[in-house]
Amino acid sequence: MRNSIAHGWHVAARTALLQFGATLAVSLAVVVGFGWRSGLAALAGGTIISAGNVLFALRLFGRGIAPPRSVLRSAWAAEALKWFWLCATLYLAIAVWKLPFAGLIAGVLAAQFAFWIALIATR
Repeated sequence: MRNSIAHGWHVAARTALLQFGATLAVSLAVVVGFGWRSGLAALAGGTIISAGNVLFALRLFGRGIAPPRSVLRSAWAAEALKWFWLCATLYLAIAVWKLPFAGLIAGVLAAQFAFWIALIATR
């Protein structure tokens, strides 16, 4: 029998590692093709997505075993936390730090595709 909380942590860790690996690969490719500033933007975009999913996992699985109603509230709170993180950090990256948009989106897409692949691979 599989412990669902331990399995959740395992999936979250593997997903975050795969996301960050894809982010690094895309960032290096962008640095070579478009320069260091775009590569930094790609690294920032992918890291924002990866960190958002890590925050989600920490909030969702951090309490351990809990009643179903509490777990549901944790899931809603985790999603709200992730969306707040994404909105705030993407705002900072675009409006405050003025990172190149194309590089930023390349990192975001790399991390998000890696997330979907990781979820399929870790069933």
